[in-house]
Amino acid sequence: MLNFYFVYHCVGLENNISSKNTIENKAGMEELLCVGNKVTRHQVIFISLSYALAAFDFLVYVKLAEVISTIFFPATDSTSLTQLKIIGLMSVGYLARPLGGLLIGRYGDKHGRKPALLISICFLAVTTLLTAFLPTYAQVGVLAPILFLFIRILQGMALGGHTPLSWVFVAEHAPKNRLATYCSLAVAGGIFGSVLAISCAKLLTGILDTGAMLDYGWRIPAIIGGVLSALTLLMWRHVEETPVYIKSKKTLSDKPHTLSLKPYITRSSAMMLSVSLSFVRHSLIMVVMLLLPKLIALKFYSDPSFLVNVSLIALVMQILGCIIYGMLADKIGTGKTFMLASVALTLQVWMLYVYLANGNDVLVIPLYGLLGFCTGMIGLCIAIFVQVFPTNIRLTAVSVIYNVIAAILGAALPLFLFYSTEHISFAPALYLTFIGILCFIIGLHLHHRETFGELYTRTNRTKKYSL
Repeated sequence: MLNFYFVYHCVGLENNISSKNTIENKAGMEELLCVGNKVTRHQVIFISLSYALAAFDFLVYVKLAEVISTIFFPATDSTSLTQLKIIGLMSVGYLARPLGGLLIGRYGDKHGRKPALLISICFLAVTTLLTAFLPTYAQVGVLAPILFLFIRILQGMALGGHTPLSWVFVAEHAPKNRLATYCSLAVAGGIFGSVLAISCAKLLTGILDTGAMLDYGWRIPAIIGGVLSALTLLMWRHVEETPVYIKSKKTLSDKPHTLSLKPYITRSSAMMLSVSLSFVRHSLIMVVMLLLPKLIALKFYSDPSFLVNVSLIALVMQILGCIIYGMLADKIGTGKTFMLASVALTLQVWMLYVYLANGNDVLVIPLYGLLGFCTGMIGLCIAIFVQVFPTNIRLTAVSVIYNVIAAILGAALPLFLFYSTEHISFAPALYLTFIGILCFIIGLHLHHRETFGELYTRTNRTKKYSL
């Protein structure tokens, strides 16, 4: 139902947007796609590194959730209660992200991308370091989980602002003919942080015994992440405000003074595309990188090392897919690449499930790695996402939409897929097929457009654009 409504909305509502919004939106997109903008080597390294460390700081304790629940919560013999504590630890940070996205996004639209970036990095570094020095439940009782959850909320808010800010920062520096590549590189930085988090958790649990992990081992990732995040600020002198924001700041009408919903409501078609892209991105990440290994192990695979190994390989392949899809999009067009990626995703997930259904297990991990490569299309989602709003509201719009969809899917999708898989073993394949169809429709829509400057404004029916 979502995909049919998307097509109708994007085609039918273009004529309902005012001429004033037409001028503002077109100007914002022309600024974003300015060919003269350059991305310096130091800035690309800084964004990729800071985004990787932000993802590491946030995700490493998701991977150590069982250890953390033992340290900060009272012991219990109930398996369901233990699982509930783990789910709570994972969810609280995600639920705080929309608020952080709104606050940091709004600040970045009013005062600049660079100061907003500094705030988010400092928050992440401080909250991560504080985690390393928190008292345990054995030391202070019920105060321990309260302090941990409070720090986790602040950390989630910081990541909620930092993630979309990284994308917008790179996109507003990128030349038009390299936009998809640079956005994909920024996304790849965050994925690399996930690889570091999984590797760190696996290394610690492999080297240290249970007693050592409960005593001091759980503090090590926080110290490493906090110190490294702070050290990235040594490169701060190389970071420059985006040319797009500097140019927009000179236009009085482009300066947001009050928080108004009007700029978003009048761009309802852009909102629909943004929601669809966020839905696709989070679905691919949550299903393929987080849920599917457990669902496959539940129905087909009994090797306990499967979960960690397949996740790592899929993430590495996803980085490769991000970069290749981004480069391909800059060569042949975002719409064509999005359609090709959607077909590849659908075919690969069914190839994996047919192989599993036949009782084979030799090539499961390589096939899963190829599926991870296909999900590299998430970089293209961001390359499109950052273009559909003008400069004066871009960061706020991207931050809020991205994080709200993340919170909703984070709460609902795991329950839906685990329940569905109990009754239909290939339910995840059906869900990813739906995502593939939705992606193909989006790609087909984008194929008829050149830039987003006039995509959500008044246009005639003549096909002028070919993205």
